[in-house]
Amino acid sequence: MFPDSNLNSSKARHLDINAPDQIVETFADLTGHDARLSIRFEGLEVQYPVTLALLDRDLHQCVLRASDLTDLNEHLSQRLPFYLEIQHTSMSMTSALMRPLKTSGQADWVDIRAALPVSFKLTRQRNLFRATLERGMKVNMLMTAQRGGNEVEGRLVDLSIGGCLIAVSVNDAIHFQIGMPLYRLRAVFPSSEAFDASGCVRHMRCSDNSGDVMVGVVFDASLADFERQVWFYVREIEREAVRLEAPPEREVAPSRLFNEGGAAIEVEAIATPQEEALATLPLFDNVKNIARALGVQLINLQAGMSLETAVLSEQARRLLALLQEDRQALLYALACVERHSTPLVCHGMTVAARLADLESGARTTEQIVQMMACAMVHDFGKILLPEQVRLHQGSMDAATLFHLHPHVELLRFRIERDAFAADVRRDVLLSINERLDGSGYPRGLDGHSMSRLARMAAVVDAIDAMGRPRSDRPAWLALDIYRHIFNAGSCFDTGCVNRYVKRYGFTPIGSLVAFSSGFQGWVMRLDGKGQPSRVRVVRELTHDKRMDQVLEGADLVQLGTLEGCVGRHDSAMIPW
Repeated sequence: MFPDSNLNSSKARHLDINAPDQIVETFADLTGHDARLSIRFEGLEVQYPVTLALLDRDLHQCVLRASDLTDLNEHLSQRLPFYLEIQHTSMSMTSALMRPLKTSGQADWVDIRAALPVSFKLTRQRNLFRATLERGMKVNMLMTAQRGGNEVEGRLVDLSIGGCLIAVSVNDAIHFQIGMPLYRLRAVFPSSEAFDASGCVRHMRCSDNSGDVMVGVVFDASLADFERQVWFYVREIEREAVRLEAPPEREVAPSRLFNEGGAAIEVEAIATPQEEALATLPLFDNVKNIARALGVQLINLQAGMSLETAVLSEQARRLLALLQEDRQALLYALACVERHSTPLVCHGMTVAARLADLESGARTTEQIVQMMACAMVHDFGKILLPEQVRLHQGSMDAATLFHLHPHVELLRFRIERDAFAADVRRDVLLSINERLDGSGYPRGLDGHSMSRLARMAAVVDAIDAMGRPRSDRPAWLALDIYRHIFNAGSCFDTGCVNRYVKRYGFTPIGSLVAFSSGFQGWVMRLDGKGQPSRVRVVRELTHDKRMDQVLEGADLVQLGTLEGCVGRHDSAMIPW
């Protein structure tokens, strides 16, 4: 009944309590809690306030203490049965009839000894009750943060008059912040019936049992008509939950919301050919799990928590193990995970893997792990920037860029200072945005103040960032990126750029390339000369035909001469 009571395990609004041990524990919960007790005699409306003076577990009896009143004593002298009524902030309870066994007392009060009731009826307060969607019930939630903005799809977890709890993917949760107003919320039931509301994000937390983030929303409408509408859906969800849990011999009519126009029981989704292919892609599941763990850290950071350095180190070790297991398979898996995680996480993972690939050299395993951990989160501070900066669309002028720079310092104070070696922290976390000519940020260092690791981190970060689409431009092709970097020689270390190009080539793994025969495909592997040796062919331009065929080795000859990288023309052109 109360916050620490075992009755909370039941989520129903109405509950019959008739197990003797539960009745005893209900009385035990009455001590030390802000509950109002009263007794009401059968056939009468007058209530008499009482307190629990004694609970006798052995005799299964209790003693209720009341003020000494003439009319109360008269009822007790007739040994009239009474109901015990309990009012709490979140629920009310009414006992079965109880009969006084003995009365005693002093001048100001009277004690009533009675056997514990055989049952209680519990009713949770309507305005606080949350109807929880049990297994087999599915209600889609569509959320829009601003007028004309993108819709994010989630799953309704519970609903009350005042708000709801929605499960969304880690990838989608990044778009929300605590306190953010939601222009539109739409719940769509299996029957296709829907209701709309608006509200505000109250809290966010990562689920322990799934890969989702739980977003708590409070409705901003308090009109009576709106409350009546929402209460209808709350009752229907509760009724369907009762139906699903009812024993076979007890028939409960199904709710129209879960029965008409769609199945009441959630049907297991059938994997698409693309999902089946991804499941067999080397290292992909491991990469996706690392991305999810980092996404959780990003959500926690946004919610006001600090980064867990132990988690970062663990994920860095996992990523390093994959790099050592199959370098090229990892690079392609990183390209494929982009649709399953956020840009900040994907960018950080790729920079970490490529930096370790280039700079592992004479470093110890622990040094490499720390270097990768810092690289994975180097841009996470952007989630802490003001919304108008973080969600800026279009090209950035000097003033907007200036307001972007604080993300480094914001992150610096949200990560344990002594978790990583001072030089690694300085060279990767704090200096990755610096430039040789002093035009970088946050400290405007010049080349004399930047170590070799800092110079290489700056090159890897810039190349990967330019190879990703932004709101003001599409992703750059590898050749264009290299040309730009070389032309900005005063900003970047030429030796580091040469080393990068030699290592990854002009058609890097994860690039979309074209062949003279009119075919296009994604580079999955390179040979010793830096040429594609395994390609996933996805399009034949002559007949505008979509394909999905992996070719390697001698079979690549039928594609003709490699012409180089091409841009992505539509959303269907994904690595897998």
